[in-house]
This record gives sequence, structure tokens and C-alpha cells, in this order.
Amino acid sequence: MIGIELPTLNTNDSSYTLVEWLVPDGSSIEGEEPLAVVETSKASEEIESTGPGILHVLVGGGQDCRPGQTIAYLFESADERDSYRASAATPAATSAPPGADLSITNAARALADRHGVSEAELRGLGRTVIRTADVEALVRRAASAPASPERRLSKQQRTVGAVVTESMRTVPAAAAYAKVDVGQAEELARQLSERTGSFVSLPVLLIKAVARRHAAHPLMFAALTEDGAVRESERAHVGVTMDAGRGLYSPVVHDAAELSGDRIADLLTGFRSKAFRGTFQAAELTGANIMVAPHTTEGVVLATPIVFPGQTCVISIGAVDDQVLLDAQGTPRTHRFVHLGLVYDHRVVNGRDAMALLKDVKEELEAPAALG
Repeated sequence: MIGIELPTLNTNDSSYTLVEWLVPDGSSIEGEEPLAVVETSKASEEIESTGPGILHVLVGGGQDCRPGQTIAYLFESADERDSYRASAATPAATSAPPGADLSITNAARALADRHGVSEAELRGLGRTVIRTADVEALVRRAASAPASPERRLSKQQRTVGAVVTESMRTVPAAAAYAKVDVGQAEELARQLSERTGSFVSLPVLLIKAVARRHAAHPLMFAALTEDGAVRESERAHVGVTMDAGRGLYSPVVHDAAELSGDRIADLLTGFRSKAFRGTFQAAELTGANIMVAPHTTEGVVLATPIVFPGQTCVISIGAVDDQVLLDAQGTPRTHRFVHLGLVYDHRVVNGRDAMALLKDVKEELEAPAALG
């Protein structure tokens, strides 16, 4: 008998949800293959078998589970599994063990669908057969529950809250801002979009500009260890905050300095789609050593994001603001500006270093030929 333990998929979560089993309980597993889908507060991840055997499910679909928990066993033979089931059997024959098949009558299922009763709630009754009377009892219980004006935050939002709280508790943050003329950068983005068919935007060019300054500003891409040392990174892995209405995500553009502008644009387009559907893989959300936070909604000029624990700084970009200035001949001309914000961990980064990075990124955006 081999136990299948749930690995740590997101260090910010103390529990996950086992969404579904991809193979039925009691199936014969040939080797390493996907067995179940587990959802963290940020992503969905497939759990694979550790080898061949007969699957015995311990945690049913829709149930919560924790890192390190054994969610299933793999037995060498059906006889070994039957022997285990016999030894683990209880007198409560009407109770459904986790993961057991649930039988729902057609009338009960129709009633559950009509009242929005989920299968997880039906499984919570602990019965092997669900009838209309069982569903009616659940509906009555819900109707008699006292109304509350409170709305429970989603698991994902609670995770965001935990990260923000940890950042505010542990990171002594300071901030600096720069005003950047992005007329040439916008023109480059337009040309790249037309030539490649990708949606190249100012945040795309900002990601590339930040990544290109990795070697010159290693502390901005470093991590402060528990013993007070600084662990520098070999490459620039740029996270980007993203909210498509389903919660805040921070997917990562790995090795961003080596990617073209259109390739970064394609990655961001894919990330937005996944943010809307909530279908990120864990690997897409891990490994960032610096963060870019776009706040480009029209009218938003400045933003001061948090420094993610484990990083030393985050750079924000606001919306474009038109301003009329006089040129050298005294002729009024319209210029396009954004404000960059740099929030940094003052234990590692001093103001001089922060403003040096802002100056370099400003120069990259104002003369953007290298960002394509």
C-alpha cells in the first residue's frame, strides 16, 4: 500500500479543495498519470500517481484537504484493497465514505438543481443514496438559517489579505516616483503590434525595461533571508499583478530580459485569459523576484502597491496623462506622460539605489528602441 500525499502547492494556503478525481475509485493505474485536480486560492493543479496500483480514494471531490494529507492509496492488487476495505469497514452501512459513489434519484437531482443544492452538500449528508426527502431537508435548513448582512470573503481574497498583512507587518517600505514621457514608447508599441499581430502595450515595454536593468541593480531583484543576508538572483523573473474580476493574480514572465516585446505581449494575453477563468498552473505563479503593477485605468495617475514578501521592490505604472508644453521655439505641443512608482524594502534598498533604477527605467521608456 502506497499513500498519495498532497504536496504543498501554494505556501500562502493552509488548505486546498480537491475539485475532482480524473479516474474512478478502484481503477487500475498503470504508472505516473494525472489522478485528481486540486484547487488552491490561486491555481488549479493536477496531482499525479506515484506509480502503478489499484486506486483507493480517501478524500472525495469537492472536499477540503491540507498539504501533506494522504488523499488516496495505491494497492498492489484488488485483493489487497478489498482486505483493507474490510478491515476499515464500520457498522454504519448507510454512511458514504469519502470518495464513494453517490446515488441520487432523478427526482432528488431535479429538486437539487432547482434549489441550487451542490453535490458537495449532498455528500455532506453522509448517505449512499440521496432521495427527495434528503434534498427537502437541506432546502428547509437553508431557508430557516438566519439572514445575515455579512458576505464571506472568498478563499482567494482571504489569501490576498494574508499576503498584504504579512507585507505590512514585515516590510518597512518606502516609495519614489518618476514622470516619464512615453510618446516614443507608445509609437514603438503601435509598430510592434502592427508588425507582429500581438497586443504590445506600455506595461509590456515596462516589463522588458525593468528586466534589462537586472545586472545593474541586483538588489532590486534580491531576497532578504531570515539571517539578514541578501540572496541575489541570476535572471530577471518579473511578476505582473492582474485582476480580471475573479481575484488578484501575479503570474510571472520568466527570464523576461531574453524575451522579445511581442513574446511578452503574448504571455500577458494568455495570463489575462487565465485570470478571467481562474485556470493558472502553479508554475505560472511562482518564481518572481520583482513585481510590476499596472494601474492603467483612465484617470489613475499614481499608485503605491505593496512589496510582496520575499521580494525587495515593486514598480507601478499609471494611466497616460496628456500635457501641453512649450517646445524650444515656444510652440505648444502635447506630450504623453505616465508616472512610475517604485516601492521598496528599505532594509535592503536605499533611496539612492531606488532613484537610480527609476532613472534607468525612465531612460529605457523615453528612448525605447532596445525594447522591441
